[in-house]
Amino acid sequence: MDVINATIKSVIDFASKSEAAYHVNPWIFCILFFGSAIPLYFGYFLIGRSFVRFEGKKLIRKKLDKNSLRLGVIVSVIAWWIPYIYVFIFGKLPVDLMILFVAFLILTGVFFVKTLRDKVIAAEK
Repeated sequence: MDVINATIKSVIDFASKSEAAYHVNPWIFCILFFGSAIPLYFGYFLIGRSFVRFEGKKLIRKKLDKNSLRLGVIVSVIAWWIPYIYVFIFGKLPVDLMILFVAFLILTGVFFVKTLRDKVIAAEK
């Protein structure tokens, strides 16, 4: 029981130190982080649905539905960025962390789209 209490105390201490240092409520960040999982995976579902469909238990490839693919990419990228945009807008981060943060947002979006584009090209061949 002492381990559980010590763990809970350390999490609460970490949250209060983070809030004092960066002026961002870690509980709101966690809610946004875990709450964005549903739209994130819905976007993944749209991406997968643009490639294939099922008839009963049979998997059938179909012609790529680019509208569904585009919507899925937009939904999943925005859902991925939601908690980090909260930190960017409401947090008081040092300049070096702000630059690192913007680079993180841009690189994750670019790599996601590039990887998806490569998979689409490979699937169309």
